[in-house]
Amino acid sequence: MSKRIIIIGALLLLAAGVAGFLLRDAFDPTVKISITQGMIDAALARKFPKDSTYLKIVRVSYLNPRAVLLANQDKVLVSLDVRVTVGITGLEKSYTGSASLITKVGYNPADYRFYLEEPELQSLEVAKMPATYRETLREGLNLIASEFINAVPIYKLSKNDTQTNLAKLLLKDVTIHNDKVVVTLGR
Repeated sequence: MSKRIIIIGALLLLAAGVAGFLLRDAFDPTVKISITQGMIDAALARKFPKDSTYLKIVRVSYLNPRAVLLANQDKVLVSLDVRVTVGITGLEKSYTGSASLITKVGYNPADYRFYLEEPELQSLEVAKMPATYRETLREGLNLIASEFINAVPIYKLSKNDTQTNLAKLLLKDVTIHNDKVVVTLGR
């Protein structure tokens, strides 16, 4: 009788080991989230247009944000239309152009949101604008780019999602693949 109990115990232990081995991938501690270019465009559209004033006589409006996913760099290019008005009311001149910023995708586990972060000005094109104004505009855009872009959440996780909770909400990797930002969370 005791041999029979030992054999049954060994078989149960072996079955549990095989089941654990086969099921180990079912409990993958990572979560992959896809964020599309359209989702980023929609998030940006909710936060723009933005207006800023520099040196009390230069008023700038940033309009029509557009995102382009840069797969070879795992970054996002954000293009904006720019409208600049220089001078005092009644004696002002207006200029139009565009600006481009390159950003990364970041994650804030405190609020379960993904943001565009660390914007870097890539280009500023404003036709017929004098060089002195253009340099002031470039400096101003560099200063406020973080404020404009970092304040735009592009995706929010559900706090009650069991799989997300298992991932421990640590950002492991951000890549751009097949026209989507693919974010991997986990331990």
